[in-house]
Amino acid sequence: MALNIKDPETEKAVRLLARRRGLSLTEAVRMAVRSELGKEELSEDEKARRVAAAHERMAEFYKKYNIKPAKRSMTKEEMDDIIGYDENGMW
Repeated sequence: MALNIKDPETEKAVRLLARRRGLSLTEAVRMAVRSELGKEELSEDEKARRVAAAHERMAEFYKKYNIKPAKRSMTKEEMDDIIGYDENGMW
């Protein structure tokens, strides 16, 4: 069965994900949908446990390398710029 995406923003996002990951459009959509469905399957306790574990790992990392945590989080655009992503994928 075919899927026809008529929203330009959605099409652009799927194409960008596919390009960044080296996937076909179908694989990019499949991966994104499975990822989102997988998030829903986690219980609230499991989500909280994972977040707490991540915070603990970051605290250990900060302590090990004597780093002070940032006062604010970077935006997605700032992270993409550091990694080297632009609207066409990696540059």
